[in-house]
Amino acid sequence: MKFNFLPKEDTFFQQFLRQAGFAKDAGKMLVDLLKDFDNMGRHLESLNELERQGDHVVHDTAQQIARSFVTPIDREDIHALCANLDDIMDFIQSSAVSMATYQVKEPTEPAFRLAEMIQETTSVLHEAVGRLMDLRDVADLRRRVKDLEREADNVKRTAIADLFRNEKDAIELIKWKEIYDKLETVTDKCEDVMDVLEGIVLKYA
Repeated sequence: MKFNFLPKEDTFFQQFLRQAGFAKDAGKMLVDLLKDFDNMGRHLESLNELERQGDHVVHDTAQQIARSFVTPIDREDIHALCANLDDIMDFIQSSAVSMATYQVKEPTEPAFRLAEMIQETTSVLHEAVGRLMDLRDVADLRRRVKDLEREADNVKRTAIADLFRNEKDAIELIKWKEIYDKLETVTDKCEDVMDVLEGIVLKYA
């Protein structure tokens, strides 16, 4: 008979779920920003505020680790999960900031597609993090995130190839290549989170 023992402290799980919720909200905000590009400043302000809230959770989690004699899962796993969830927020926000900083005139079709994939991926991720406290299997959600990451990678590669083939303005090429790279990195980070989650479930289930 296999016996599972996790300390009762569930603050970490609540913090992870908050971070995942922020990521899900940020994914929707990114899509909203691209759909309402003329009001980018307002959407970017909301994203920046959400990113600041995420940073507060990271800080609180670090303090909680320092205060805890026993943690519900390995400290290394807590750090990895917290850091990767924070990276998702950072890259979503950074993608939007780049569009504003580079004074992009209008979003492209690949940017829309990548943003929609980010929205879907962060939604799946939020569901997966919600399973963590009960150590429920996340293999099905991990496969979905992996499929979305591969799709996003294909969209990015095709978009960059099109830039080098068709874009005559070198500055525009550089701008959009960086934006596409950042957008696709969000899905990479989501896959990293799923890897950590699956590892935790396999370790403790």
